[in-house]
Amino acid sequence: MLAGGGLTAGSYVYAETRWFEVSRTTITLPGLPAPLRLLHLADLHSSLVVPTPLLIDAVDAGIAQKPDAVVLTGDYISSFRQFDEQGLRMVFRKLAKAAPTYAVMGNHDDVEDSTEYLRNMLADEGVRVLHNDSAVLSTKGLPAVELTGLGDLWNKTEFEPQQAFAARQNRRLPSIVLAHNPDTKDAIANEDWNLMLSGHTHGGQVLIPFVKPTWAPVEDKRFLSGLHTWEDRQLYITRGVGNHSGVRFRCRPEVSILNLKPGPYTNL
Repeated sequence: MLAGGGLTAGSYVYAETRWFEVSRTTITLPGLPAPLRLLHLADLHSSLVVPTPLLIDAVDAGIAQKPDAVVLTGDYISSFRQFDEQGLRMVFRKLAKAAPTYAVMGNHDDVEDSTEYLRNMLADEGVRVLHNDSAVLSTKGLPAVELTGLGDLWNKTEFEPQQAFAARQNRRLPSIVLAHNPDTKDAIANEDWNLMLSGHTHGGQVLIPFVKPTWAPVEDKRFLSGLHTWEDRQLYITRGVGNHSGVRFRCRPEVSILNLKPGPYTNL
């Protein structure tokens, strides 16, 4: 009985890694001229335990929601020794063809101590990489928001927030920060921004009742997934598409649809 129960539990934990959720979250963004729909993906972790067909299914589910733009917040691979390059290129290409797509890098995206290889791969397939840079996202004929993308917080040689915010072009627009690690908020607390989109936590990945999450590599464990307020700003952390070690428990992978709407800011 125990062996059978263990096998059943193990099968569920494995199956959950492929049971992704298309979540829909409405976010009020002051100063937004018109509604804006974003597809937010993170933590693809292309590897043996996160095969390309799973990534393609997640991407297709997101594209089916007809986003105005796509934002990718890092960790496209788990290890430079083991990922499907052609599969990842297909993923990036599909997204860029569906809508304007913007990306930042994560802590796993180093290849030989630099993220340049992955940055070039993304750019080759039509994705705009905001590596400590900013860009105005225009849609429906209007400049909608300004995106500011940061290098990963843990990558001390590539994390340059001053450079990124100095590159902003229109400070009258709402500001959305793309940063892999939600702990980045503390490092940019003195900058001007409204909403930060992140991944990195996998939502905790393994959530056992009454036990603090141990798979969440962040200092501030208040913010592991979903929409939150922090010092009169907003954070959205997606649980991510992939995983480490081929397991998830009570923490399904996520394809995040963010419906941004104009209006006055109110606390959640």
